[in-house]
Amino acid sequence: MGLVIIALIIINIFTVYKFIFKFIFTDFDDFNESLRYSFTPDIISLFRKEYWKDQFGEFKLGFFILICVIVTIVEYGIVNGIIQQIMKLI
Repeated sequence: MGLVIIALIIINIFTVYKFIFKFIFTDFDDFNESLRYSFTPDIISLFRKEYWKDQFGEFKLGFFILICVIVTIVEYGIVNGIIQQIMKLI
């Protein structure tokens, strides 16, 4: 039964992640920029005069990851509850 839950979540999660991605990032270049900023030390961004862009890029990437984790946990709970109810009926 665990494999069924995981398979259903994996099938659905890609569409949900894509929606969240489009909501947070304007395009794939925006995502790459946020990723670059999260690997660049803050002191280097400060010297490049990109400190606030760095902070905002890191925030967007962290927010994207947090929302994806929360959505996955919620979806697991929903799918697990639905399958439990179906198993009770059988």
